[in-house]
Amino acid sequence: MDITILVSKILGIYLVISGLFLIIKGKSVPHLLKDFFDHPAIVYLTGIILIFLSSMYLIQYNIWDGTWKVLVTIFAWIVMLKGLTYIFAPHALSEASVKKFRGMFGVYGLIAIVVGLYLFFIS
Repeated sequence: MDITILVSKILGIYLVISGLFLIIKGKSVPHLLKDFFDHPAIVYLTGIILIFLSSMYLIQYNIWDGTWKVLVTIFAWIVMLKGLTYIFAPHALSEASVKKFRGMFGVYGLIAIVVGLYLFFIS
């Protein structure tokens, strides 16, 4: 199995589960985020893990060929940027994630489910 197909299926499953969580338990997300960002060591470790995983993919498969594989590459870059933000600007990410997206978790959950299903069934 091509690694891009494997990554797209794993990412698809993750997005569907995350989307369902946002729809079903969206009201608990601000509390979870507050608890998460109250522990700087966990935020830092999460950033390191995100950078490590995204760079493993990007070093081998940074694909910009105009096919669906570009979507997986874009997600890998987003994960890399999120990891960098966790390390260098956690307070900005904390404020943005709770204040700007409050009340929109259901919409983001639906979008995540649609994109996740697309990625899972693409191949």
